[in-house]
Amino acid sequence: MAVSRPYVADLLRLAGPVALARLGIIGMAIADVIIVGQLAPAELPRQAMGWAPTAVFLVAGIGLLQGVQVLAARAQGEGNPQGAGVALWRGLVLALATGLVSAMAMWFAGANLFTIFGINPGLAAVSAPVMVILAFSLPLHLTYVAATYFMEAIKKPGISMAVMWGANIVNLALNLLWVPDLTLPAPNEGWAPLYSALRDWPLLSVLHDLVPDHGAIGSAWATVCARVFLSGVLLMWILLLPDGVNFGVRVRGAVGPSYGALLAIGGAAAVSQAVEAGAFSAMTMIAARLGEEIVAGYQIVLNLMALVFMIALGMAAATAVLVAEASGRGAPRDSARAGWTGIGLNAIAMILAALIIVSFSAEIGRAYTSDATLAALIGSLMWLCALVLHPDGAQVVAASALRARGDNWFPTWSHIFAYAVVMPLLGYWLAERQGMGVAGLLWAIFWASVASALVLLLRWWALSRGRRGA
Repeated sequence: MAVSRPYVADLLRLAGPVALARLGIIGMAIADVIIVGQLAPAELPRQAMGWAPTAVFLVAGIGLLQGVQVLAARAQGEGNPQGAGVALWRGLVLALATGLVSAMAMWFAGANLFTIFGINPGLAAVSAPVMVILAFSLPLHLTYVAATYFMEAIKKPGISMAVMWGANIVNLALNLLWVPDLTLPAPNEGWAPLYSALRDWPLLSVLHDLVPDHGAIGSAWATVCARVFLSGVLLMWILLLPDGVNFGVRVRGAVGPSYGALLAIGGAAAVSQAVEAGAFSAMTMIAARLGEEIVAGYQIVLNLMALVFMIALGMAAATAVLVAEASGRGAPRDSARAGWTGIGLNAIAMILAALIIVSFSAEIGRAYTSDATLAALIGSLMWLCALVLHPDGAQVVAASALRARGDNWFPTWSHIFAYAVVMPLLGYWLAERQGMGVAGLLWAIFWASVASALVLLLRWWALSRGRRGA
């Protein structure tokens, strides 16, 4: 009987740059929230609401493209590297189509996407323009995701990581340029030099005035421009790959996965991730019903959790690549070992992140906002935020391993139960009916994640024990 090889080194080698790239994704969102929180804290509720529906469409699109990663890696395992290029080009078509349809849906719906949930019409009216601007960035970001999945499948994740952090620099610079409203004084002395430079330096002043409305609107335009950089640079890099012919990037007529095969994996993942993101957005709506300070606090805590979740996503992506590659080789023992290795390493990472968050809870609150009351609320919730990290990370790694092995729909039904049924109902009851506010929402996320993680881990254990290959 063949002995399964260890996967710790392989997984860490791949997961490191993948996780850094995922951290870059949320790094852009964190920069948006922190800069708005510091320079225009009154705009935080508007920003949170503008992001809520956008995140649903974006995450659903990312799920739809997961087939690019799995099938490109599987083609490698089958000895058909040009099939990876076929997966890329067909994934790019799906990315553009999905992004455009999603953007048009948000443009058409406008403020109705908020008022239908009972949100104050005034908050809905000022949040809709933020959402409409962010919608422009969806096709751009999804093309980057398809390209990134391809690069990870061919084990060149460092390139997409470098491009992502370049985009973070663009995003940070444009946020600092476009968020401040120069008709208002600087929020404190620490930010006074920035305001002075924007007023006094002619070039900066002209660039600042390119966006007539600042705060959350300025931050949204910064996101759009950063994603232009993101998609454009990575696609150009892929086209110029020295071994692009070997991977089917510059080859016509190569044999690879069909659109149907991509959608068979991506469709299940899209439903799963859309349900999860929709449920989290519904929790944002519950927070908004309780008041502007509650929704701002919830958005900031969620933003921090998303930062750590990107590490779990990196582990999940690396695990999926190695599991899919082993499945393509017809090696179920290797597939099982790669999956358990990813699950175990992710558990260690989540525990370390939780310890750091608890140790620096007060500092985290002050870093996010200049509002002392809001900062104190955030700091008081860090222990609960830390508690959520492990089950939330475990469920995403287990789901990715299952899909990479060919078990596409089981994770979807698990997510629907945990995040579309358990979490919103529990969140509404605890936060609104029991008066627990943000803490109630976090407890709901915790129990939903525990339920999802347990079900998915048991499923992975059953499949691994049975040694069923994809």
